[in-house]
Amino acid sequence: MVPGMKRSYSQEGYIQATPNTQLDFTALQRLIDEVIEPSASIVDQNKLFPKEGLKALAEAGFFKLTIPTVYGGWDAKPTDVSRAIAMIAKACASTAMVYVMHLTTVNSLIFYCNERQREKYLQPVVDGKWLATEAISEPGSGSQWWSLISTAERLDSGQYHICAKKSFCTSAGFADLYTVSTVAPNSGDHKEHALFIVTADTPGIRPGEWNGVGLVGNMSGTIDFDCIIDPDCLLFGGSGDGLRLYNEANQPIYHLGVASVYIGIARAAYEKAVERVRTRRYSRDATVYSKNLSNYPAAQRHIGSMAIRLLQAESLVNDFARSMENKESFHDLAIKMTAVKVATAEAAFAVAHEAMLTSGGSSYIKGLMPLERYLRDALAASLMGPNDDFCKELIGRLALGLGTYHDL
Repeated sequence: MVPGMKRSYSQEGYIQATPNTQLDFTALQRLIDEVIEPSASIVDQNKLFPKEGLKALAEAGFFKLTIPTVYGGWDAKPTDVSRAIAMIAKACASTAMVYVMHLTTVNSLIFYCNERQREKYLQPVVDGKWLATEAISEPGSGSQWWSLISTAERLDSGQYHICAKKSFCTSAGFADLYTVSTVAPNSGDHKEHALFIVTADTPGIRPGEWNGVGLVGNMSGTIDFDCIIDPDCLLFGGSGDGLRLYNEANQPIYHLGVASVYIGIARAAYEKAVERVRTRRYSRDATVYSKNLSNYPAAQRHIGSMAIRLLQAESLVNDFARSMENKESFHDLAIKMTAVKVATAEAAFAVAHEAMLTSGGSSYIKGLMPLERYLRDALAASLMGPNDDFCKELIGRLALGLGTYHDL
């Protein structure tokens, strides 16, 4: 991207993807089979950050998945991004969610870094050395993440003093780079955003604890910033359109990413239920259906119902990804990306729940099957900001022409 040129999904000068010969799904599946999947239950049971899986992804080049080739990345198209995330999530949703927030954060760097910032902050990501995440949500705003009280004061030295208390920050205490939102300097408008880059070695960062019901390895705890940072850490702020700038850079890739995680969870639950039904044999034929669970109409209906939900959700995600590839404007993407988050969240929970019903009481025992983990991981989906209730209201307002996405 030409330094100083803003990147937008609706812009003629949007960087065009070049044919990608580096994204090898066979290699990704091998990495998943050898590293990510074997450690998934350990990550969950011991509430560990999935360092080994992330290290493997970084070393294989996947930290630069969406970065334009002109900057040394792979410039993967959205359909391939979605496929990669779903593959990872099928094995370990915690790893996948950390990865999604990395890609989301990287998009802010792609869109708004100048040449100096790109060399300093984006190049380590390209080199697989830095994991990125964003600190956006606040305890007082709930899922209404766009309403801020965090501040950034411009000092006489030209530096900024950031005071921010953030919640649900994925990879809190483990990331190498954070993008932190505050009210723009010298602004009293809680929707007038500034976005800063804060590296993990900056004094004054204090991560909290994470004890989630599911997604236990993604470490989405609280994190406080009381930091003095240099002027070149500012990505944008004070122009009057900070929220719009943030939305256009991050919301499409974020919604594609989280929806793909939910697809991965649903796919894992469905396939495990199919395996269970195919192999489950009772000691006696206590019914007219034989000893094989696969011959029971109830089991067949459950499998059919899950297959329908999964196919519907996958179709929606693929359609949204193609809309991104077709460079549809942010305005045209707004309803689709909001709807796909809700639809896949509901599908992930419904499929995981029905997979447990299909598989019987053994699925409720921790560690015996991964189905109870899939259900716990899926529980986060509808609560994740913006939560499903708000998303449905937002879709209604947009469909009725009562404002734009930026009028959150």
